[in-house]
Amino acid sequence: MDENVGNSLDYLEKSNPFECGFDSFRQSTNPVPIPFILIALLFLPFDLEVSSMLPYIVSSYSTGLYGLIFFIIFLLILVIGFTFELNSKAISLFRFLPKSINKSLTIYL
Repeated sequence: MDENVGNSLDYLEKSNPFECGFDSFRQSTNPVPIPFILIALLFLPFDLEVSSMLPYIVSSYSTGLYGLIFFIIFLLILVIGFTFELNSKAISLFRFLPKSINKSLTIYL
């Protein structure tokens, strides 16, 4: 099929990606660190849970006491899960603080 369309000249510059007119000496993207990926994976469920609170906030007047009790139970489950992740060192929120302050901020379940 290529013979029918025209001649094709293959050389090194054609096979490299175009980088604003200059040859790149190294990889253009930096590797993503593992802690960033872990925080992103932990953020996703909490983000979905927070977005699932929106229907109660919108309809809090019509759900009444039953909706309020359900919402409080839902928040308690979220808080217990978050403290469990903090205590299991899955999330290290206080790693940049000095050790003396870090020990006083430990949450015990």
